[in-house]
Amino acid sequence: MSVHKRISAVRRILDSNAWNAIVITSPENRHYLSGYTAEDHAADESAGVLVITSDAACLYVAPTNLPWAISEVPPAIVDVVPWSASWTASVAAQLERSDSRTVAVEDATTTAASWFALRDAVSPTVSILASGDAIDSLRAVKSSQEIAILAEAARCTDAAFLQAISRFESGMTERQAANLVHNALRHAGSDGEAFDTIVASGPNAAKPHHRPGSRALAEGEPIIIDMGARVDGYNGDLSRTVCLGKPDQRLVTIYEAVLAAQIAGLEAIRMGAHASAPDNASRDVFTDHDLEEYVIHSVGHGLGLRVHEAPAVSRRSTRPLETGNVITIEPGLYVPDWGGVRIEDVAVVDSDGHRNLTTAPKGVATISL
Repeated sequence: MSVHKRISAVRRILDSNAWNAIVITSPENRHYLSGYTAEDHAADESAGVLVITSDAACLYVAPTNLPWAISEVPPAIVDVVPWSASWTASVAAQLERSDSRTVAVEDATTTAASWFALRDAVSPTVSILASGDAIDSLRAVKSSQEIAILAEAARCTDAAFLQAISRFESGMTERQAANLVHNALRHAGSDGEAFDTIVASGPNAAKPHHRPGSRALAEGEPIIIDMGARVDGYNGDLSRTVCLGKPDQRLVTIYEAVLAAQIAGLEAIRMGAHASAPDNASRDVFTDHDLEEYVIHSVGHGLGLRVHEAPAVSRRSTRPLETGNVITIEPGLYVPDWGGVRIEDVAVVDSDGHRNLTTAPKGVATISL
């Protein structure tokens, strides 16, 4: 979908909500709607703010980012303007010139300081409202071009996984193993990591989100690897649980339950089904194995310019799956003081159910000594 069509979709949102303008502060939505790829350095250091009205789209950037933005943004569709003292002052001036009286602002990504500064900079007759997830929802259905980029991110991720684990050794620290993954992602042709790589071994594998540390990898225990390549702003996401040498029977049993749950989750993907269906299918498997007490997160999430985006794939989701949704299926079991198992693939919802973008092998005894 072109920038022009995406901005047209935003204008339909403006019309349906009776908004005169919307202020886009999310880096991902800014990228999606303008083509400008800069990321924010921090929450209070914006690389740009996009304002869309019924007849204009203006991207405000710091003067230092002006050449970058001009080189990426389609000039006939989006005007690139350097802000003066602050983006809030420049945006407020545009809102006044365009006589915008009802203005939506992305509340999830706008700091309180910027929100109040914008509110104070406009006249009292201007209403500042929260936009909620109105723009995020546009990104839930991917175009064929976006899916092709996500497929390349998955390819790079899979290749990096195989390259990295071939160099894992007993006695190597989690941090050293994570560095191997980091380097392999670059070597595979990606732009780098989609997120900080997780390598969690032994009891640390009982923590879904773990920062790799000084613990040494040992034989026979679970090692969870959660990694992803970034390509043109889009993200890969892969989780595998491996073992150095021969796994013990407990690891084999839990691994087989998680794999069965993942297969059930993937098979539950179909156009029109609620996004809760894969989560419920996976949980049913764990219940049948009397392992549900070790489930602590939903089975997946949308994937795109953000690692976690719409649609949510959880038992609470009532949103129907649509052709073009790209989602992860990543069931996991986490046993305190022992470890855990997680297996994750990336799937595209299509008319036949789904297409799996992930090709990395599955099997707990992936690494032989």
